[in-house]
Amino acid sequence: MKKKFRIKDYIKKHREELEKNPYVRKVGKTIQYAPEFKIIAIELKKKGISIRGIFESHGLPYKEPKSNIYITNWTKQYEEKGKDAFYKETRGHNVNGKSGRPKKEKIITEEKVLIQEKMIEALMKENDALKKQLSQGRKVKINKNKYVPTQLIFKFIDELKNEIDVPIQTLCKYFKISRSGYYKWIKSEDKRKKREHQDKLDFKLIKDIWDKHKEYGYPRITMCLRNDIGVIMNPKKVYRLMKKFNIRSIVRKKNPYRHLYDAYKEHHYFENILDRNFDIDEPGTVFATDITYLLFNGQRYYLSVVKDLCTREIVAWKVSQGLGINLSIDVIDQLVERYGKDKLKNTLIHSDQGMHYSTPTYVNKLKELGIIQSMSRRGNCLDNAKMETFFGHFKDECKYYKAKDIKSLETILKDYMYYYNNSRYQWTLKKMAPAQYKNHLLVA
Repeated sequence: MKKKFRIKDYIKKHREELEKNPYVRKVGKTIQYAPEFKIIAIELKKKGISIRGIFESHGLPYKEPKSNIYITNWTKQYEEKGKDAFYKETRGHNVNGKSGRPKKEKIITEEKVLIQEKMIEALMKENDALKKQLSQGRKVKINKNKYVPTQLIFKFIDELKNEIDVPIQTLCKYFKISRSGYYKWIKSEDKRKKREHQDKLDFKLIKDIWDKHKEYGYPRITMCLRNDIGVIMNPKKVYRLMKKFNIRSIVRKKNPYRHLYDAYKEHHYFENILDRNFDIDEPGTVFATDITYLLFNGQRYYLSVVKDLCTREIVAWKVSQGLGINLSIDVIDQLVERYGKDKLKNTLIHSDQGMHYSTPTYVNKLKELGIIQSMSRRGNCLDNAKMETFFGHFKDECKYYKAKDIKSLETILKDYMYYYNNSRYQWTLKKMAPAQYKNHLLVA
């Protein structure tokens, strides 16, 4: 295994060479570069020379990303203050040119009392809107079991400084926050306002999609923004905005009717050839099938589905009021109509060990077509996880319970299957819908 390159290790081995190098000002635990080298590096970078080439051509070690950051900072300093800035010693000096850290001041009892009185006054006001706005982000522990958002403390100090005669440094020390952090917060007010405004505009796009599909989480909303609106937004930002404005996808509830049932009389069983290898490279070669039930109007209907494991496309489906053997046979007939007998030879279809798939009628039909049969292990639904996942999403999204009869149910199912294949984008399919991903593979 190749050892990781470290500047400290390089200095130990090549200290003498570095000390003699005219482009090195000082060698300690790190390398302090000479002003001449900084100016040369900036000029070479503008000419298009690589950063690695700049360092190595002057006998200096290159380490990514530190070397890149050095040149970025030097360029910024050069543009703001010119060449002279590199010849002035600024380390250990503050803005006023004084060296050393500011003296620490002790908080006297009177100051503590004043601060505590103002805290009680602020707590009595109970600014809920501000708390909600600042509920996210880093928090500071002020007592054993009490944490307060850092931005809320900054806001409190900003209001408090004009009411009591206590230095900012003392207030920051009392609340256990850094003084530099407070001043950074003061300077970034315009940026915070701009970000808040942009967040509201971006959230409106997210909310418009969520209002139509409340079952969508941040990955699917990200894909809809990209494919439907043409807006590319980082999924982390979508997640942050949904959390900030308190919206989330509808959590799938546990199915109260799920239960284990005794297997029917054993007919034919096959090995688990698929063995959970769900990542298939070629469309139309490996399928998965299963049956689920639909409850509405006090009746139970059964849906049989065949799924292409490569593209996740639903290639055949059948709904019925009865649980007869034809439910599994009819979807195989649909496969023959869609692909033809020749293309189905040597393909594989995976199912559970249910009666519909172990009966001689079904087994013999697959043998005639030359389709290889694979089965999950007994009582192990994860062996057919892709079908379980599909039925879970289907029951969340499809409004099949609004059907009045079998005909209206078929219409609703037909519309959903079309939507699932053509408009339901999936993260693992390169953010495409199944049919779109299939065409992508065929063209590639």
